Amino acid sequence: MKAAFITDTHFGYRRFESDALSQGGEAILAAARESDLLILGGDNFDTPLPRMETLAEVTKILRQALEIFHTRGIIGVPIFAIHGNHDRRAKGYVHPTELLAQGGFVRNFHNQTIVYELNGEKVAVSGMGSVPEDLAREGLKSIACKPVQGAFNIFVLHQSFQEFDVSRNEQYISFDDLPEGYDLYLCGHVHKQNLSGKVKNPGSTVVTQLREDEIGQRGWLLIDTKAKIQEFRPIKSRELYHKVIEFEGATPDEFRQRIIAEVNSARASSASSLVKIVAKGSLAPGFHPSDFRLPEFGENVFLDNSIGSESLRERIAKIKLTREQKRGTKELAMQILRKKLEGTAYSLGDPEKVFESLLDGSFLKGARERIEKGAQQL
Repeated sequence: MKAAFITDTHFGYRRFESDALSQGGEAILAAARESDLLILGGDNFDTPLPRMETLAEVTKILRQALEIFHTRGIIGVPIFAIHGNHDRRAKGYVHPTELLAQGGFVRNFHNQTIVYELNGEKVAVSGMGSVPEDLAREGLKSIACKPVQGAFNIFVLHQSFQEFDVSRNEQYISFDDLPEGYDLYLCGHVHKQNLSGKVKNPGSTVVTQLREDEIGQRGWLLIDTKAKIQEFRPIKSRELYHKVIEFEGATPDEFRQRIIAEVNSARASSASSLVKIVAKGSLAPGFHPSDFRLPEFGENVFLDNSIGSESLRERIAKIKLTREQKRGTKELAMQILRKKLEGTAYSLGDPEKVFESLLDGSFLKGARERIEKGAQQL
């Protein structure tokens, strides 16, 4: 059997929305033409509450994919999916991937095993959608999935791994934490392609963070379950040109000329490339960071000017570290909240659900309604 794995399409990503739609759509439709089963590995949407226009575009793509499968004689819903950290919601709330499942466009296999059979061959797909990083290890221990005898077993998840992280953050799970007995392990979340280790990841179909580790071809993975081999299939995508320039005792003229030359060089190789230039270093005596201004290069050129500003460089380093650790503000806040509630008499239900209710205002609204109702009964 041929199975396809696509991850981190980030449909609805506002900065490069057309890229996310066209590149993710191309991958899904190509997979429908070449595979017997399509697996989506999370961050299918860039937000847990995508716009209606985004949902309409994605359901259109999935409907076309199902039509292609059905034309090829593959019936039912051969598209399996889990959620990622971007499109995750608190337990009890419907996230967009579950909405697609309820609409019959995909099958949600979070915390379960689905056996898919075609022409006498069985493939069992198990998975765990994204959970907060500090809960991932326990989540894997308590997961309800199990390998199926007589089938090619695939385990899919959407988490950070120590083996994919340069700092080997101990909070992240490692390959050793994975459940045993599976023929293939697939993972989303990390946008950089990793195909050589125990866990295979084709990377995202769209650039989102303009980081150096997003350089390279975007694409998806085609898996031959009989031959037990995987092949990376590239898609048409805009290249990312990423350059860090170090200055020492720079003057404004030197700075400006070097940046302009670098941008022109990047555009010469591909006019549609995404260009990210990071400027670092020290200033020549007598100059101030405000003296180092650049002309507007237009869209698709992004400048990170940290030259001569130690405090700014420190702030950027912290932001980059947070991004590398894949821990958003919400996840950090939830981790703090869980620790604060340990050993207390807390009784308001799932902390993550309460936290999300606080964010959207429904918790306070409900509390106010209960108070008003109680006052009326006095």
